[in-house]
Amino acid sequence: MERRPGNSGEESPVGEGENATPESTMPEFGAFEIEAGAPRPATILKIADGLEARGGEILELFKEVSSPKGRAVFPIHLRQGGREFFIEVETGSWEPRAVESILSRASILRSSEKADAELRILGAGAVPEDVAFFASQAPAALLQLDMIGGELERPEEFAEMFRSSAGRRWGTELQYSVDYLPLVEELLEAAFDAFENGGGRPPVLDELVEGLGCFLGEIIRRGASGGEWSESGEWGEGGIVFEAGGFALDPIGKARAFMSEGAGDSISFYAGYALEEIRGDRG
Repeated sequence: MERRPGNSGEESPVGEGENATPESTMPEFGAFEIEAGAPRPATILKIADGLEARGGEILELFKEVSSPKGRAVFPIHLRQGGREFFIEVETGSWEPRAVESILSRASILRSSEKADAELRILGAGAVPEDVAFFASQAPAALLQLDMIGGELERPEEFAEMFRSSAGRRWGTELQYSVDYLPLVEELLEAAFDAFENGGGRPPVLDELVEGLGCFLGEIIRRGASGGEWSESGEWGEGGIVFEAGGFALDPIGKARAFMSEGAGDSISFYAGYALEEIRGDRG
């Protein structure tokens, strides 16, 4: 499981999914050929001219969008067919830094007043399918973008970030209780099963794994009425573990196993068993 997507070379069709723009009004994004290594400003202007020629209204070039997560600049802000589009243009190669920059800006957009706008990514050559996934408004993409910016150095805050974001996306109020973990498992699996990416599940960012792991660890900590997060040394995912009652637990690693294997690596069972051991409930 990679920290950042971007390895696929397949091009993702524009306009698929629940939030697709009607074909009759959709800008012809696929019609633009971008030369690898071409000057980016000139390329942006050329694409903007082409969009206007196809009936689009350029609202602003190099539009700044602000949200609680920060500020991001998108090259083209477009209106066409009654919808708003933010368009990113990448003339370089899909190196990790370029992908990380796009995901960071997508995260800012989705937490801003323009969260419902369409995001389209144009690049030299095919846009990797997993990069295009995070430009979509699929539930699994939106939840993961919410997690960008979380810090494992502050596990309690990261746990709250997951709890509040997941609750908002799912329309429910999650609590720090083992009783809520079966619901979390069910909703996560439903969100990822709802979107097929090249015949498989969508990509999973480390930030989602870490946020879920911190939420899992906080449920155990509060249920055990004690314990603390600490550096893991040579073992444990992400460099931190949770210690209580003489036990050292790796909730981040367990969250990764669940996101990889599903119900076969249940976080609900794990939390219940861990609490029984810590509290000495097992007979």
